[in-house]
Amino acid sequence: MCTHRPTCPTADSPDREAAHTIASHPEQGWALLCNSVLVFEVMSISQSQGLV
Repeated sequence: MCTHRPTCPTADSPDREAAHTIASHPEQGWALLCNSVLVFEVMSISQSQGLV
């Protein structure tokens, strides 16, 4: 349950990613938001690097 004021958007709201971050591990590429949403960083690799 969110204790922030104003409260964070719920996990099923269109603006769900606007919730406060409560745990972040950028070295692993993810963050946990107050509304229990896990946000993953998307990494793009180009074909020119040969890693497709």
